[in-house]
Amino acid sequence: MNMMNRETPPQPAGYPSNASAPIGLAEMFGLTAVTQVLRRRWLIITIAGVAAAAGVFAFLMLKTPVYSATALLIMNPRQERVVDNEAVVGQLPLHTAAIDSEIEMLQSSALMEELNEALGLQTGENAGPAADLGGAIEVKRRGLTYVIEISASSTDPERAQLIANTYADVYIASQINQRVDTAQRANTWLSRRLAELREDVQAKESAAETFRVETGMLSAQGSTLPEQQITNIQTQVLQAQAALAAAEARYRQVEDGRRSGASMESLGAAIDSQAVQTLRNREAEIAQRQSDLELRYFETHPAVQSVRAERRDIEAQIEREIQRAIGNLRNDVSEKRAELETLSASLRDATVNLSGNSAASVRLRELEREAAASREVYESYLQRYQEIADQDQLNTSDARLLAYAGLPVRPSWPNLRIALALAIAAGLLLGIGAGVAVEIFDQSVKNAEDLESKVGYPAIASIPAITPRMMRQMPPTERHPGGYLIGRPMSAFTEALRVLRTVIVYSKLDFSVKVVAVTSALPDEGKTTISVCLARVAAMSGQRVILVDCDLRKQSINDVVDLDPEVGLLQVLAGEVPWRSAIVRDPNSDADVLPVAMSGFTPRDVFGSDAMGRLISELRSHYDLIILDSAPILAVAETRILVQQADTTVIVARAGKSAVGAVRSAVQQTVSAGGKVLGIALNCVMPTWTSYSDSLYLYQSKSYYSVS
Repeated sequence: MNMMNRETPPQPAGYPSNASAPIGLAEMFGLTAVTQVLRRRWLIITIAGVAAAAGVFAFLMLKTPVYSATALLIMNPRQERVVDNEAVVGQLPLHTAAIDSEIEMLQSSALMEELNEALGLQTGENAGPAADLGGAIEVKRRGLTYVIEISASSTDPERAQLIANTYADVYIASQINQRVDTAQRANTWLSRRLAELREDVQAKESAAETFRVETGMLSAQGSTLPEQQITNIQTQVLQAQAALAAAEARYRQVEDGRRSGASMESLGAAIDSQAVQTLRNREAEIAQRQSDLELRYFETHPAVQSVRAERRDIEAQIEREIQRAIGNLRNDVSEKRAELETLSASLRDATVNLSGNSAASVRLRELEREAAASREVYESYLQRYQEIADQDQLNTSDARLLAYAGLPVRPSWPNLRIALALAIAAGLLLGIGAGVAVEIFDQSVKNAEDLESKVGYPAIASIPAITPRMMRQMPPTERHPGGYLIGRPMSAFTEALRVLRTVIVYSKLDFSVKVVAVTSALPDEGKTTISVCLARVAAMSGQRVILVDCDLRKQSINDVVDLDPEVGLLQVLAGEVPWRSAIVRDPNSDADVLPVAMSGFTPRDVFGSDAMGRLISELRSHYDLIILDSAPILAVAETRILVQQADTTVIVARAGKSAVGAVRSAVQQTVSAGGKVLGIALNCVMPTWTSYSDSLYLYQSKSYYSVS
């Protein structure tokens, strides 16, 4: 029967269903699972991580020391120029793409070959292939500056310094040689081009001069005389028009002021005559003197009469001067109008004279423009030729040496900090990888969540493991789980057994569960220990309990409880002795034990007999709880018969050991045999393995228990 396709079995009373359990963010993103893996595998992660970190650190620190020397170049940050030209041949534009291009050129194989040759000349021997040097050299830009770092690495500090400095010198020499070659090629081409342009200029200027002589259109400035005359007359006409307009404006302003009855003061300001201004100043002085005299004397006083007469005389002079100035303005307008008419007539005559010679003028101007354009091109090429010649003499480079590499005193590798960081990173990576790998290949159950998700049955109890340190605190005779349960009644281990008893006793509400079979999938999963401890916990709780050893092959209860019986279960079922005579009282509790005699194993089917049925019926009437310690159900066939006699069956699985497939098969075999599986008791659970689905969340609830 396929357990994955069967209906979900009934769960114990009070056991919460997961069907509608809310999912938190930690579970949604897998953080809970990661945390649980780290808690479960911390020892493997730690050991693997420390070992990997130590190995990587030792490997890195034991490598041959490597020394690094760095030379610095700067790519003309100030754009220094000796000649005032707009663009020098080969000049490097200072932007990021250009500097990156220079870095690529620094890393080129051609430059590496030049470095190889230079090192061979300096050391007197072959410096090795260029590819080897390329691996020993690193070229990079320093931040966003114009500085380029040339770093050379070698096991010999002096060789590292030599390589870095030689490489910088080779690069600068290569730049200078390239500049010289470029300038020489440009000069050769420009020389040929200048000769051609010179001949072209001479031919075009000669053609213009010949045409000018033939037509008689000569002038000192190289222009035709009629054109100059017309230009001069046009300029004079414009000037005469402007002067006439200004004179008419002044004259109209004065006339308009006189007709409107403006004061002498306003007319004098419009005329702008120096004589009128002088008279006006004298009038102001006389008026001031008159005002002072009139304040001191009567109007009939001789001084007052004299100053008034003087003022009237000044006013008459101002009037006459204004009249004279107005007459001058009128005459000036007439003169400028006559001059304008004369110039306009001259302009018309000159235009008529020039129209007869217009075709020759157009041709002459065309020849002169062609000659001027050819000369301009010739002069620009000549200037470029001179600038390149000057640049060739300078022998400058796009870069200059900022600092030679010094002799390194300490190795750049191995670097303690970097090695430590790499070792820690490798340790973390390999440690976590080892933990994850172990977790992936480990098919055993870990906690209640594993059981419910992979097996389909609930973990009715998660029984924590007892560490050796905890066991050493017990007396030597009690250093076993049963003795620990008696000696530490407040421990998490004892509390987990109480939870198991509670679930068994109160799992069915319609009838009382008295007979419980305890089995496991395979041996060594702790079913006998759980059976003994369950019996003792039930007895300590006040129940009448009997533990029946149904494992006929191993008789493990005798070893756990320290018994050496002469008669036991087989003798009772054979009718040789009554069951009361075969019962032994547990020395550490009030529980009764029906063991298997040391001499007892029979191939007969004793568990399916009527005697076994009568025995269980009699035990039901005398005990509150009957625990049947059965053999592993996958290992022994008789357990499949025994589970039919029990009210319910508890399957014990060991955390970290019991495989999921084995537990699933044990459940399947129990159900197939007619047994009723109550759930799974998860044994030896580490506190760091538990989750919220476990019966005791030991990781955060340990403060409630006395575990030491």
